[in-house]
Amino acid sequence: MDWFYLPMVKMHALLGWCSVALFVVRGLAHQFGAVWVMDERLRTLVFSSHVLIVVSGLSLWGALHHDPTQEPWMVGKFIALAVYFTSGHFALGRSEFRVIEYLVALMALAYVGAVSVTREVGLGL
Repeated sequence: MDWFYLPMVKMHALLGWCSVALFVVRGLAHQFGAVWVMDERLRTLVFSSHVLIVVSGLSLWGALHHDPTQEPWMVGKFIALAVYFTSGHFALGRSEFRVIEYLVALMALAYVGAVSVTREVGLGL
């Protein structure tokens, strides 16, 4: 399992950080009026990174035999990911930028990262 697990975890984490960086940069660029923010090539890159994150995440999930009914941190992560995808779409997915949805998406991303590291739903609170 070592030949599969470690490279997959590293790829999953790298893709996650790339997705976060793209989201933050696109939001900041939109604030400064950059026209490339809504470019179809960039949006394809973002979508592709999300697909690869999901595929690597599902591969790890299956390989490690995680069970969401026994591990509440996974349920919290899935809910936060759904909040991120939804609010991120409404923040940047259309021709206008919405600050509230952008901030909600950033908070959801922060929660996903924290719960992935700590594996605690309440993050130790």
